[in-house]
Amino acid sequence: MSSIPTTVELCSTIDRLEGVYRRREEASALFDAYERLSQRFEQDLAGERDVLLSKGAALMMIKYWLEENGSDSVRG
Repeated sequence: MSSIPTTVELCSTIDRLEGVYRRREEASALFDAYERLSQRFEQDLAGERDVLLSKGAALMMIKYWLEENGSDSVRG
């Protein structure tokens, strides 16, 4: 049975993934869109957990795109 991550754990994961993808040149356009989308999440969503989960999902989209487009050593 899996556990539900705390907001602290979600923040830690998001910080780590942002650091990884911010440095990836091949993901720069997607990361720019992610940053704009993150601002929308913070404006439009009421709860911190909803914001964090939305950011996490958007970051996973970047990870998926990099994997599908053959980027080497995709970590996260």
